Amino acid sequence: MTKRKLKGSVKRVLCVASISVIFISLFFVTKNLKPTNESDGSYVMNSILEPIEPVTNITETPKLTRPYTSDKVKISKYFYEKDATNEEQERSLIYYENTYLQNSGVVYSSEEEFDIVSVFDGTVIDVKKDDLLNNIVYVSHNSSLTTIYYGLKDVKVKVNDTITQNTVLGKSDKNKFCTDANSMLFEVNYDGKVLNPESFYTMDINELN
Repeated sequence: MTKRKLKGSVKRVLCVASISVIFISLFFVTKNLKPTNESDGSYVMNSILEPIEPVTNITETPKLTRPYTSDKVKISKYFYEKDATNEEQERSLIYYENTYLQNSGVVYSSEEEFDIVSVFDGTVIDVKKDDLLNNIVYVSHNSSLTTIYYGLKDVKVKVNDTITQNTVLGKSDKNKFCTDANSMLFEVNYDGKVLNPESFYTMDINELN
């Protein structure tokens, strides 16, 4: 069989064609590449990436507030804990008519009169007048959770009112269970048990249903 050699002009054409194919291929490949990180220069194919949708409508856990808004309010009597130290228990006893009572809530007081507000949305289920505790407002937040506000004057709400967080319920007053000029007792009742209000504020309201 006779071997035939390609002419020089044909070789040049084929060479140019091959180079052109290579460049065209590189063009389309690099077009589909994008940097994953500008600093390290690495690349991934666009075709294997899925578009990232922005996260919207994130529901944040509602935050409980304290039953007052003034920054001058302090704790004068703490919640009584059975496992607390003797010193802590002493700070949670209320002395009245020669009797020491275990505090079932927290007594907040101030030298100045302050507004007493609802710690969360709810419904006023009762308003009472007591000789020792003055006006008492009961707010139901769900079937298991009720907050109680003792020692109010100038009560602003009535039974069956639907209220929102930070609704003013009344004002602080001088009470027989506290020597401070302005005070109130706040109690949290969950499933028939009292909770320490200072721990209650950091709880997830959704878990207290």
